[in-house]
Amino acid sequence: MSLDMILMDEQGETIHATIWKNLIDNYKPRIIEGSIYALSNFKVQEDARYQPVKNLLKIVFVYNTNVKELDADVIGLLTKIKKLKSRIIMKNTANPRKRDIREIELLISKDDTVRITLWGDLAHSLNEDVVGKHTVVIVTSTMVEGLQGTLSLKSTNGTRLYIDLDISETWKLIDRVPYEETVPKLMEVDKSTKGTIQEQMFYNRRTLQDITQMRHDNPTDQDFVFTSKATIEPLENSSWWYMSCNVCNKMCTKVASKCHCRKCNACPEATTPRYWIRLQISDHTETTTCSIFDDEAQKMLKMTITDLLDSLNGKSEEIPKVIQQLCGKTLIFRFMLKDQTLIEGKEYYLVKKTFEPDEKLELQYSNRQAEKESHGRSLSDLQIRSGGRRGRPGGRQQSPRAPPAGGTRPELRTPRAKRTQLQQNRRETREPPLAGADAGRSAAARRSRADGAGNMRRRPAVSML
Repeated sequence: MSLDMILMDEQGETIHATIWKNLIDNYKPRIIEGSIYALSNFKVQEDARYQPVKNLLKIVFVYNTNVKELDADVIGLLTKIKKLKSRIIMKNTANPRKRDIREIELLISKDDTVRITLWGDLAHSLNEDVVGKHTVVIVTSTMVEGLQGTLSLKSTNGTRLYIDLDISETWKLIDRVPYEETVPKLMEVDKSTKGTIQEQMFYNRRTLQDITQMRHDNPTDQDFVFTSKATIEPLENSSWWYMSCNVCNKMCTKVASKCHCRKCNACPEATTPRYWIRLQISDHTETTTCSIFDDEAQKMLKMTITDLLDSLNGKSEEIPKVIQQLCGKTLIFRFMLKDQTLIEGKEYYLVKKTFEPDEKLELQYSNRQAEKESHGRSLSDLQIRSGGRRGRPGGRQQSPRAPPAGGTRPELRTPRAKRTQLQQNRRETREPPLAGADAGRSAAARRSRADGAGNMRRRPAVSML
């Protein structure tokens, strides 16, 4: 038995790493996925049996391997900046606080970008005045939030931000990329949260089958927020809450009688309970699981986690009745698909918001969708008919009409002009050359003669002018 992982260096090269069974307890609490570490005193050997990456070598931890977590320092050209927002932190405590945040994006190499979330006073270090101006930003002592897709960082208490320092690295960055590609722009707002409640309920509406089968190699290049109408199935997972660290907000685990935070690698002085409800949901196409966290769960249950825990009198291992009553309820779920789902295919669907369905609006939406499908089929049939030869009555095929000898026919704009020209074209292309007595007769006289003989021509059916 061993603990295996894949490590990636600053050049993007990967290598397989192994911690054997007797050392797992020493290193597992100190290594968090997505964090950055400096490793030393390890063994390198050939990876003969199991090769999860192309590298033929692997790292093996030994008893004196050093693992030191590093803060990330970044220098890059500012390419995107979001408007300032506010967020309430520590909501379920006696001292909730409001903090400002701003998200920025930096170009750190020709093809690589990093997104950084700035908290508190740092969020005010940059504003919309930089839009359209070449700006080099240096951010120090950040923490890694994620590595899948685009690298994401967030500021810490020790983070410092510097703008347009007159150093050689600044000028190297400016010379490396054309000016037009690195002028900062305002990041687009999340369209799924804009508009009326009715518009949000139907934003990117999909079936569960559509959502669970969705894959993408580069999730950062478009919006992966969808809504779906689904029914909550009977609850099977008894886990519905967790204790979080007040320093990093990550989940804590019980070690003896204390809570231990793996992210901080310490026992925090204060912790906060938070909702984490895992539901099984289904529609007419698919059944899957989803997760609803603190804020949205509180809105859905209309009760804070603290009040709910107090009402259970210490019996927090059981699923509360108020959560069990969700079974059978039909809601509209707004999902945000993460990299784990889009790239790796993991069943992880995060619910950002829920809505009570309005049957009248749902019926109107269904009718609009049916009309779109019907219109799409009609256009497809029309394209098929117009792409080939048009049929004549009796199953005979009408030959393509050749343009008159003078060249292509002029475009006719009025229905009457089109009809007149069409009749003239028929006479030019279908009537045989005249000879003998018929040559001096008028067209009307010839048609009258043909009618009298019982030889009336059948006019070809024309479905569209």
